[in-house]
Amino acid sequence: MDSFPKDTHRYAFALVKAARTMPVDMAEKLDHIKQLRFNVQLNELRKRINRRIT
Repeated sequence: MDSFPKDTHRYAFALVKAARTMPVDMAEKLDHIKQLRFNVQLNELRKRINRRIT
């Protein structure tokens, strides 16, 4: 999964892969998917903060 250049793609494909074997709400609670989601949210927050400052 690390071949995807964007964190959003990594998160989406990891979630889809995990959701094939379990319900989506359980897949979202997996540690590696939580970390990917956190990275995506952090990057978006940084963009939003930088947009307001400049």
